[in-house]
Amino acid sequence: MGRREAAADAKAALFKRLYGVKPDAFEKMKSILQKEFDIPRQRGGKPPKLAIEDKLYITLKYPREYRTMESIGGDYGLGKSAVCETMQRVEDALIKDKSFRPPDKKVLKARRVIL
Repeated sequence: MGRREAAADAKAALFKRLYGVKPDAFEKMKSILQKEFDIPRQRGGKPPKLAIEDKLYITLKYPREYRTMESIGGDYGLGKSAVCETMQRVEDALIKDKSFRPPDKKVLKARRVIL
């Protein structure tokens, strides 16, 4: 393994630790959200404050960092309710696509994650 491959693996490992998904899964999620969030933009209206990547970052980091929605909103110039709505829309879009559906409770019990 060369230096470039090692550096790429280190970056991928750091990304996975920060966001909980691998970079290729992040890109797939981003493309799903791009399709979902571009539909309303075709009709016009106010442009969104956050880019799709930022919406996904917020959604992935919230359960990993144990920060409040107000704190996250402060980083992005949003209110608590806007952060909550953004996370719900992102989660709903990913679940609707069925590529990133969370496991059922039966599966989690089998893995002994839920006691």
